[in-house]
Amino acid sequence: MKSHRGAADVLAEMARRQNRPITVTFQVTDRCNYECVHCYQTHGQADELSFDEIADILRQLADFGVLFLSLMGGEFFMRRDADDILRLAHELGFAIKLLTTGHHVGDRRADLLAGLRPLQVDMSMYAAGAHAHDRVTQQPGSWQRTLAAARRLIARKVPVLLKAPVMEGNVAELGALAELARSLGAETSFDAKLTGKEDSDPQPLHMRMRADTLRTFYRGGAGGDNGIDAFLAKTYADFDPARELRPLHHTPCRAGQQAVSITPQGKVWPCNALPIECGDLRERSFAAVWQDSPPLAEVRELRWAAIAECRRCELRSYCQRCHGMALLEQGELRGPSLEACRHAVAVRDSLRERGLIPRTETAMPPTWARVDRDGQHHRRARERAAGEGGARRSDALRVLP
Repeated sequence: MKSHRGAADVLAEMARRQNRPITVTFQVTDRCNYECVHCYQTHGQADELSFDEIADILRQLADFGVLFLSLMGGEFFMRRDADDILRLAHELGFAIKLLTTGHHVGDRRADLLAGLRPLQVDMSMYAAGAHAHDRVTQQPGSWQRTLAAARRLIARKVPVLLKAPVMEGNVAELGALAELARSLGAETSFDAKLTGKEDSDPQPLHMRMRADTLRTFYRGGAGGDNGIDAFLAKTYADFDPARELRPLHHTPCRAGQQAVSITPQGKVWPCNALPIECGDLRERSFAAVWQDSPPLAEVRELRWAAIAECRRCELRSYCQRCHGMALLEQGELRGPSLEACRHAVAVRDSLRERGLIPRTETAMPPTWARVDRDGQHHRRARERAAGEGGARRSDALRVLP
């Protein structure tokens, strides 16, 4: 593990010195055949890049020294030329990651992927059984198709990662999902932070874990073995919060520094969770956007010191602030993320209980009076969504049983 982290640090330093990104996430389509209740994307936008435009951008990225290419949608394979995009990316020498539901991965496509040898195929799986998973996707039969695709790929020695956002409605499934992945020979990744939609619609937010569930999750007691025990022990072994309080001149988030995101319309964003347009690749080269975009420079320069409430907070050591989440919550890039505050307190409390950090007094975040511990934030998000037309999806957005 240390060797992997060391290699990542070397690449990050190289990228910083050369002012080049390591990774680009390329969302080649907004279209998806699923309607996942938590999804942050806005589907069905027009004017997607043509294959020739995508090919030109990929060649620019290769010439600029980008090493890792993450390809995604929507659903990546909704594009008729998806296989051609994969082949070209392989020919250009990218280390490829692919995100897919697996819905369109039959034997022929599994053979193609095996021949292209991607670093990893990430597949969205929300539960260990069909009923709960299909409730999330709103597509009957989707769990069976994802499972079958995962088996096809693993049988061909393609590395598979099963990914799931952690929601109030599926947290009890995590242990069984992790066990299913082990039985298949796949890895798992659970993301406990839900965001609103990229068009600022807050609909998904009320599906976040409630305060008691969040505490249980970080204690490792939600849904059996959810991987939290190993993660906390590995990340915070020999951790001294006083010594390792993140300096104010450090950045809370690496968006726009080592990586950027490209939309299906050719817009460059600092991250696919941070919808700030930094340039249009139909009008400018990737190199020009990377080197000369004022919005991108602003995001890169954002430090803890620029966020008034965060610079006074003693929990920065545990904080995983997301610029995009802060922008959605506060309407301000330099505002705090109340959801990050909620998670930081839960991580700190869990580490105390495990004896991984001293039980010394630590002040609560300056924002704590505004952080909803008991679900009010979720209800306000739901009310706001309903006021903006979100009520038409209220049935689909119920917290799952």
